[in-house]
Amino acid sequence: MRSTHWIWVMVGLAAAAGCTEDNPHYVPPDSGAPDDTADGDTPVGPDADADTDADADADADADADVEPEIGPDADADVEPDVEPDVGPDADAEPDVEPDVPPPDDIDRDGVPNAEDNCPDVWNPGQEDCDGDGTGDRCEAGDTDGDTLPDAIDACPCGAGGGTHDEDGDTLPDDCDNCPLVANADQLNADLDGLGDACEPPTEPGSGLAILRFEPFLAVPTDPGWTEPGGTWELGSDVYNQTDSAASAVAFYDEWDLGDDYFLQSVFRITALGTGVGTAKQVGLLARAITLTDGSVRWYMCVLDGAHDRLDLRLWNGTAYSILAQEDVGFRLDTGVDYRLSFLLRGSSLTCALEAPTAAPVIAAWSDTALPLGAPGLRTYRAAGSFSGLMVAH
Repeated sequence: MRSTHWIWVMVGLAAAAGCTEDNPHYVPPDSGAPDDTADGDTPVGPDADADTDADADADADADADVEPEIGPDADADVEPDVEPDVGPDADAEPDVEPDVPPPDDIDRDGVPNAEDNCPDVWNPGQEDCDGDGTGDRCEAGDTDGDTLPDAIDACPCGAGGGTHDEDGDTLPDDCDNCPLVANADQLNADLDGLGDACEPPTEPGSGLAILRFEPFLAVPTDPGWTEPGGTWELGSDVYNQTDSAASAVAFYDEWDLGDDYFLQSVFRITALGTGVGTAKQVGLLARAITLTDGSVRWYMCVLDGAHDRLDLRLWNGTAYSILAQEDVGFRLDTGVDYRLSFLLRGSSLTCALEAPTAAPVIAAWSDTALPLGAPGLRTYRAAGSFSGLMVAH
């Protein structure tokens, strides 16, 4: 309490000296303040300070061990009161000259405005992939200006090298994220390399990108096309197998892109072979492989035109195994376009018939017999005409 008493004395002296700022604790002697002692209250007259000071001195020693010292001898661990620096020398933000870009290079990319294909945005490389004279960074997310945002545009820099349009949606095959199904809007919810209209029906968000699309304008030669059986012929934008009595396959040879992939094809059953009770199939091969002894093995996802059925089978080199079969629920006619999708992920196999007016018919199985191999086409005791084969990964 010593420090408190010291402060009070200094305040009293300041008031007596005539400070211009009023002291709220100082009562002048002739103020006419009422005498409250008659009621037994603490005096507030001229002698009040003396009594208070005496009491304060008497209590100082008793309170010393509980009152914090705030005077000049206070412990160093007590933060001193710091008055804010508000005078003319107070810290202030230094004056900063406005950053004015040079008038001949507004975006400061080193390219003069008159030569800059995007003068308001920093682009020292002057990237302009579609060659339209406007820099890519000024194209507002649609670099080639075809109304498809770059995020879903298979060719964000303009048309690709090809002009063939298999599905007739005005987008050339090499710039179409779904070349077998007309989708001019190119909708692509998961923003992968495959449009919504072509996604696997069981895994629409599978994150696939198109590796190869064959519209069969010519027999594929890279990495190579093998035809172990049947009579395969190129037609007008189609690949035909014309022998309705054959067991025929055709597939990419020397496939080296891994064992997990997704196949899709649009095709027609053009003729059914003879014979009662036997399967008559047209569809897709997956993980087809030629062994060193010359034998061929594969999985097949096919339509059986004799039984109106979707078949998922394995050929192990000597015999067929029926893995899964599903009735399609309608008549499989010749001359009608059908679309099959075949997804392989590890041991999971999913074969789907996707008709325009019905829900997908799905045959699924889990099998590890063939962990790798090429994609291809298949007919058995039927003739077929394939208008395209898409491989995604």
